[in-house]
Amino acid sequence: MIVACVLLVGSNLTASGQIKRTVVPMKDVLSKALGQMLLTNPGAHPFHLKIVVSEPENPQSPYQGTIEEWWVSPDQWRREVTATDGLHQTIVFVDGKKTEQDEGAYFPLWLRRFVLAAFNPVPNVEAWSASGMQIEQVTLPNGDKTDACARTQSKIGSGDNATDSFSSLCFDGDGRLKFFGNPRYTMEFHDYRDFAKKKYPRQYIDHPEPGTELVGAVTTLEDEAKANNPTDLFLPLNRDDNLFESVPVSSSAMEQLSSGNPAIVWPPVHSGNLRGRLAMYISVDRDGNVREAWPLNSDNAGLEDPARDQVRQWKLKPAVDKSGNHVQVDGGLGFSFETKIGDPLPELSDSEVRILATRIVEPTWPAGTLKSGEVIEMYVSVNEMGMLTGTGFNKVPAAAQGPLLSAIRQWTFTPLIRNGKPQYFHGVVRFTVP
Repeated sequence: MIVACVLLVGSNLTASGQIKRTVVPMKDVLSKALGQMLLTNPGAHPFHLKIVVSEPENPQSPYQGTIEEWWVSPDQWRREVTATDGLHQTIVFVDGKKTEQDEGAYFPLWLRRFVLAAFNPVPNVEAWSASGMQIEQVTLPNGDKTDACARTQSKIGSGDNATDSFSSLCFDGDGRLKFFGNPRYTMEFHDYRDFAKKKYPRQYIDHPEPGTELVGAVTTLEDEAKANNPTDLFLPLNRDDNLFESVPVSSSAMEQLSSGNPAIVWPPVHSGNLRGRLAMYISVDRDGNVREAWPLNSDNAGLEDPARDQVRQWKLKPAVDKSGNHVQVDGGLGFSFETKIGDPLPELSDSEVRILATRIVEPTWPAGTLKSGEVIEMYVSVNEMGMLTGTGFNKVPAAAQGPLLSAIRQWTFTPLIRNGKPQYFHGVVRFTVP
């Protein structure tokens, strides 16, 4: 379901000065943004691109990989993707024929997101273009233009387990793609620079869960002819494996594949809602093993980790394609929970949370949609290591939710010490709209 709403993200406006508002069809804004950045359009300049993906704040992180592409035309290119868990995929496409060599048991969804960001940053571009939505661009009195976003709404889960999910598409003041997010794939686009009459981002950022920031850094972007390539770079490979086809499936299909697994055992919570819904997005390998489970939303953030830990132990029915071959699948699952209060956790006030914060990032509020002086609250959960593990809000305007999440996920904390020991805590953070 498409929600016909427009969100404006940018500098806060004052009553003085003249403001110009321009409304542009979504399809025009999106076409311009992708035309500026896509390197693989017909007639584009040949290139050699390398992206290194890591979690900079955690040198021991398992989230490490590389994406490298040599591209001459839509009919001649080579791509190699590697990850530290043993994945190595090589694809060569020449004269309309693809060959592929795959090593490893699983293509991680977290790494696939960066492949999408580099070469297909808006996967459902046709649906967005045909939505009929409008993007409103605001020009401020000083001549600066605000960022602008649009959002669609859908459901994760079915029946009593269904909960809302959202997809967002944002552009900066220069009309460049700034953010794309849906349950399967989210990405921020930063540091645009010139290359062969294009504007291409040199940094991609993804926050798959609170406290985890993955960065894709473009370490090489050069003319393919200057890349000192081996002579056999575009020779067809001696096989075409296609082991890592990954199919997004509906919640109902994922529920069918996962039927027969143990129901989630909801542990006592220290605080928060005792009844509600929780949604997560999971990725499953060809043998039916759950490899990734990422939180989407929850009425009690303290239940996200226990639910994920249990779902990661599930064994699903292997999914097959039309030819009967096993394929990776990914999709959303919704749950209803009911639990009780256990040993209560500390509940910290805004001032207490801010004392523990070692990095504070204030939200960039949507221009013209929130009242000056309005107080916006959100809830945070922080573990014994000072890592943000959950977020939530109640009765927060839709226009404020994206900026809130974007800001709070960048906060860092020193652990709360009680009785000489680090303590998990919940807290409230308040922001006042200027």
